[in-house]
Amino acid sequence: MKQTQNQFFGKVGQIPHRLPSGSIYVCTDTDQTFAAGTDNIPVEISGIDDATKAELLEVLELSKQNAQGYYGLLSGIYFDGSATSIDIPVEQVDIWQDVVMTIQAPVSGVHLGGIADERVTKMKEANNAGHTGTGASGDPIVFLLEGLQESSSCTLRTSLTFEPDEDGGRLDSRIYLERHSAALPSADFTIDAAGLAMESGADEPYPHLVSVQFFIGDTINTNATGDAGKIKFQIKSDVAGTVSMNEMALFIQF
Repeated sequence: MKQTQNQFFGKVGQIPHRLPSGSIYVCTDTDQTFAAGTDNIPVEISGIDDATKAELLEVLELSKQNAQGYYGLLSGIYFDGSATSIDIPVEQVDIWQDVVMTIQAPVSGVHLGGIADERVTKMKEANNAGHTGTGASGDPIVFLLEGLQESSSCTLRTSLTFEPDEDGGRLDSRIYLERHSAALPSADFTIDAAGLAMESGADEPYPHLVSVQFFIGDTINTNATGDAGKIKFQIKSDVAGTVSMNEMALFIQF
Protein backbone atom coordinates (compact mmCIF):
# COMPACT_ATOMS: atom_id res chain seq x y z
CA MET A 1 0.00 0.00 0.00
CA LYS A 2 1.35 3.42 -1.00
CA GLN A 3 0.36 6.76 0.50
CA THR A 4 0.37 10.37 -0.68
CA GLN A 5 -0.88 12.68 2.08
CA ASN A 6 -4.46 11.47 2.84
CA GLN A 7 -4.77 9.25 -0.23
CA PHE A 8 -3.84 5.57 -0.14
CA PHE A 9 -3.32 3.28 -3.14
CA GLY A 10 -3.29 -0.52 -3.24
CA LYS A 11 -5.11 -3.65 -4.28
CA VAL A 12 -8.68 -4.20 -3.15
CA GLY A 13 -7.63 -7.19 -1.08
CA GLN A 14 -5.10 -5.07 0.81
CA ILE A 15 -7.55 -2.49 2.20
CA PRO A 16 -6.80 -1.99 5.92
CA HIS A 17 -9.60 -2.46 8.43
CA ARG A 18 -9.06 1.11 9.60
CA LEU A 19 -7.77 4.29 7.91
CA PRO A 20 -7.12 7.83 9.17
CA SER A 21 -10.30 9.87 9.37
CA GLY A 22 -10.91 11.82 6.15
CA SER A 23 -8.64 9.66 3.99
CA ILE A 24 -9.31 7.98 0.62
CA TYR A 25 -8.25 4.50 -0.55
CA VAL A 26 -8.05 4.00 -4.34
CA CYS A 27 -7.88 0.42 -5.61
CA THR A 28 -5.23 -0.06 -8.27
CA ASP A 29 -6.64 -3.37 -9.55
CA THR A 30 -10.31 -2.32 -9.72
CA ASP A 31 -12.23 0.91 -10.24
CA GLN A 32 -13.31 1.02 -6.58
CA THR A 33 -12.73 3.91 -4.18
CA PHE A 34 -13.18 3.85 -0.41
CA ALA A 35 -13.36 6.67 2.15
CA ALA A 36 -12.94 6.68 5.94
CA GLY A 37 -15.16 8.80 8.19
CA THR A 38 -14.86 9.62 11.87
CA ASP A 39 -15.06 5.93 12.80
CA ASN A 40 -11.94 5.27 10.64
CA ILE A 41 -13.71 2.41 8.80
CA PRO A 42 -13.32 2.51 4.98
CA VAL A 43 -16.64 2.61 3.09
CA GLU A 44 -16.95 2.24 -0.68
CA ILE A 45 -17.95 5.45 -2.45
CA SER A 46 -17.44 4.31 -6.06
CA GLY A 47 -20.64 3.91 -8.06
CA ILE A 48 -22.57 6.66 -6.28
CA ASP A 49 -23.74 9.73 -8.17
CA ASP A 50 -21.49 12.77 -8.41
CA ALA A 51 -23.66 14.97 -6.18
CA THR A 52 -23.65 12.42 -3.36
CA LYS A 53 -19.93 11.85 -3.76
CA ALA A 54 -19.29 15.61 -3.56
CA GLU A 55 -21.33 15.84 -0.35
CA LEU A 56 -19.49 12.86 1.13
CA LEU A 57 -16.08 14.28 0.26
CA GLU A 58 -17.09 17.58 1.89
CA VAL A 59 -18.04 15.71 5.06
CA LEU A 60 -14.72 13.84 4.97
CA GLU A 61 -12.83 17.11 4.62
CA LEU A 62 -14.65 18.53 7.66
CA SER A 63 -13.88 15.32 9.51
CA LYS A 64 -10.19 15.69 8.66
CA GLN A 65 -10.16 19.30 9.84
CA ASN A 66 -11.67 18.26 13.16
CA ALA A 67 -9.48 15.19 13.67
CA GLN A 68 -5.92 16.50 13.44
CA GLY A 69 -3.91 19.65 12.92
CA TYR A 70 -0.82 21.59 13.97
CA TYR A 71 0.32 24.97 15.22
CA GLY A 72 3.80 25.92 14.07
CA LEU A 73 6.06 28.80 15.15
CA LEU A 74 9.13 29.53 13.03
CA SER A 75 12.15 31.73 13.58
CA GLY A 76 13.83 33.78 10.86
CA ILE A 77 16.07 30.87 9.84
CA TYR A 78 13.32 29.64 7.49
CA PHE A 79 13.01 33.08 5.86
CA ASP A 80 16.61 33.77 4.77
CA GLY A 81 17.31 35.06 8.26
CA SER A 82 18.76 33.45 11.36
CA ALA A 83 17.66 31.45 14.36
CA THR A 84 17.17 33.13 17.74
CA SER A 85 20.43 32.73 19.66
CA ILE A 86 21.03 33.42 23.34
CA ASP A 87 23.96 32.66 25.62
CA ILE A 88 23.70 30.50 28.72
CA PRO A 89 26.36 31.87 31.09
CA VAL A 90 28.05 29.94 33.85
CA GLU A 91 25.60 31.45 36.37
CA GLN A 92 22.68 29.73 34.59
CA VAL A 93 24.25 26.29 34.27
CA ASP A 94 22.14 23.43 35.72
CA ILE A 95 19.05 25.66 35.95
CA TRP A 96 15.84 24.95 34.06
CA GLN A 97 14.89 27.95 31.95
CA ASP A 98 12.35 28.96 29.34
CA VAL A 99 13.67 29.13 25.79
CA VAL A 100 13.92 32.43 23.95
CA MET A 101 12.67 32.50 20.35
CA THR A 102 11.61 35.37 18.12
CA ILE A 103 8.78 34.41 15.76
CA GLN A 104 9.36 35.67 12.23
CA ALA A 105 7.11 38.66 11.53
CA PRO A 106 5.13 38.79 8.27
CA VAL A 107 6.48 40.82 5.36
CA SER A 108 3.86 42.42 3.11
CA GLY A 109 3.87 40.94 -0.37
CA VAL A 110 6.58 38.42 0.53
CA HIS A 111 5.35 35.97 3.19
CA LEU A 112 2.82 35.61 6.01
CA GLY A 113 5.37 35.23 8.78
CA GLY A 114 6.32 32.42 11.09
CA ILE A 115 2.92 31.44 12.51
CA ALA A 116 1.22 28.48 10.81
CA ASP A 117 -2.20 28.00 12.42
CA GLU A 118 -3.72 24.70 11.29
CA ARG A 119 -5.34 23.82 14.62
CA VAL A 120 -8.50 21.72 14.73
CA THR A 121 -11.75 23.64 14.49
CA LYS A 122 -12.64 23.22 18.18
CA MET A 123 -9.41 24.94 19.22
CA LYS A 124 -9.91 27.86 16.83
CA GLU A 125 -13.49 28.30 18.05
CA ALA A 126 -12.33 28.29 21.68
CA ASN A 127 -9.53 30.82 21.21
CA ASN A 128 -8.38 32.86 18.23
CA ALA A 129 -4.80 32.67 19.48
CA GLY A 130 -2.77 29.48 19.67
CA HIS A 131 -0.16 30.85 22.07
CA THR A 132 0.72 33.65 24.44
CA GLY A 133 4.07 35.38 24.96
CA THR A 134 6.46 37.10 22.59
CA GLY A 135 9.24 34.59 23.07
CA ALA A 136 11.51 37.23 24.62
CA SER A 137 13.39 36.68 27.86
CA GLY A 138 10.85 36.75 30.69
CA ASP A 139 7.89 36.41 28.29
CA PRO A 140 8.07 32.81 27.04
CA ILE A 141 5.96 31.24 24.31
CA VAL A 142 3.14 29.26 25.93
CA PHE A 143 0.97 26.97 23.80
CA LEU A 144 -2.74 27.01 24.64
CA LEU A 145 -4.64 23.71 24.84
CA GLU A 146 -8.09 25.28 25.04
CA GLY A 147 -10.64 23.38 22.94
CA LEU A 148 -9.07 19.96 23.48
CA GLN A 149 -10.76 17.15 25.40
CA GLU A 150 -9.73 14.01 27.26
CA SER A 151 -9.64 11.89 24.09
CA SER A 152 -7.08 14.27 22.53
CA SER A 153 -3.30 13.95 22.39
CA CYS A 154 -0.46 16.20 21.24
CA THR A 155 3.22 16.16 20.33
CA LEU A 156 5.45 19.19 20.82
CA ARG A 157 8.37 19.18 18.39
CA THR A 158 11.25 21.60 18.89
CA SER A 159 14.26 22.21 16.64
CA LEU A 160 17.33 23.85 18.15
CA THR A 161 21.14 23.90 18.05
CA PHE A 162 23.46 24.13 21.05
CA GLU A 163 27.13 25.15 20.95
CA PRO A 164 28.89 24.40 24.26
CA ASP A 165 31.81 26.39 25.62
CA GLU A 166 33.28 23.34 27.36
CA ASP A 167 33.92 19.68 26.57
CA GLY A 168 31.68 16.88 27.78
CA GLY A 169 28.47 18.85 28.12
CA ARG A 170 24.87 17.65 28.23
CA LEU A 171 21.67 19.50 27.32
CA ASP A 172 18.38 18.37 28.86
CA SER A 173 14.91 19.50 27.79
CA ARG A 174 11.33 19.12 28.96
CA ILE A 175 7.83 20.44 28.57
CA TYR A 176 6.24 22.30 31.47
CA LEU A 177 2.47 21.76 31.73
CA GLU A 178 0.17 24.13 33.58
CA ARG A 179 -3.10 22.64 34.84
CA HIS A 180 -6.49 24.39 34.68
CA SER A 181 -8.07 25.99 37.75
CA ALA A 182 -10.29 23.03 38.71
CA ALA A 183 -7.54 20.40 38.48
CA LEU A 184 -6.84 17.99 41.33
CA PRO A 185 -3.98 17.76 41.96
CA SER A 186 -3.47 21.42 41.13
CA ALA A 187 0.33 21.55 40.95
CA ASP A 188 1.90 22.00 37.52
CA PHE A 189 4.07 19.16 36.20
CA THR A 190 6.77 18.37 33.65
CA ILE A 191 7.60 15.66 31.10
CA ASP A 192 11.29 15.14 30.39
CA ALA A 193 12.65 14.53 26.90
CA ALA A 194 15.77 12.66 25.78
CA GLY A 195 18.98 14.55 26.57
CA LEU A 196 21.67 15.65 24.14
CA ALA A 197 25.18 14.39 24.94
CA MET A 198 27.75 16.71 23.34
CA GLU A 199 30.62 14.24 23.02
CA SER A 200 32.52 15.89 20.16
CA GLY A 201 33.80 18.65 22.40
CA ALA A 202 33.39 22.38 22.79
CA ASP A 203 32.72 25.04 20.14
CA GLU A 204 30.83 22.59 17.90
CA PRO A 205 27.18 23.13 16.89
CA TYR A 206 24.95 20.23 18.00
CA PRO A 207 21.59 20.07 16.19
CA HIS A 208 18.82 18.71 18.39
CA LEU A 209 15.26 17.75 17.40
CA VAL A 210 13.05 17.12 20.43
CA SER A 211 9.60 15.49 20.28
CA VAL A 212 7.50 15.03 23.40
CA GLN A 213 4.13 13.30 23.13
CA PHE A 214 1.45 13.65 25.80
CA PHE A 215 -2.24 12.94 26.24
CA ILE A 216 -4.86 15.45 27.34
CA GLY A 217 -5.92 14.28 30.80
CA ASP A 218 -8.67 15.75 32.95
CA THR A 219 -6.32 18.33 34.50
CA ILE A 220 -5.13 19.97 31.26
CA ASN A 221 -8.25 19.63 29.11
CA THR A 222 -10.77 22.46 28.64
CA ASN A 223 -12.47 23.25 31.94
CA ALA A 224 -14.23 26.47 30.91
CA THR A 225 -13.82 29.43 28.59
CA GLY A 226 -10.31 30.75 29.03
CA ASP A 227 -9.48 27.94 31.47
CA ALA A 228 -7.52 25.06 30.00
CA GLY A 229 -4.08 23.48 30.08
CA LYS A 230 -0.98 25.26 28.79
CA ILE A 231 2.52 24.07 27.89
CA LYS A 232 5.95 25.59 27.33
CA PHE A 233 9.37 24.25 26.41
CA GLN A 234 12.37 24.45 28.75
CA ILE A 235 16.05 23.51 28.64
CA LYS A 236 18.90 22.94 31.12
CA SER A 237 22.61 22.69 30.28
CA ASP A 238 25.42 21.51 32.53
CA VAL A 239 27.90 23.72 30.65
CA ALA A 240 27.86 27.29 29.41
CA GLY A 241 27.14 27.80 25.73
CA THR A 242 24.84 29.26 23.09
CA VAL A 243 21.41 27.90 22.23
CA SER A 244 19.81 28.76 18.88
CA MET A 245 16.07 28.18 18.50
CA ASN A 246 14.77 27.29 15.03
CA GLU A 247 11.15 26.35 15.53
CA MET A 248 8.45 24.88 17.76
CA ALA A 249 5.37 23.05 16.52
CA LEU A 250 2.43 21.50 18.34
CA PHE A 251 0.89 18.53 16.48
CA ILE A 252 -2.69 17.80 17.49
CA GLN A 253 -4.87 14.68 17.45
CA PHE A 254 -8.35 15.73 18.55
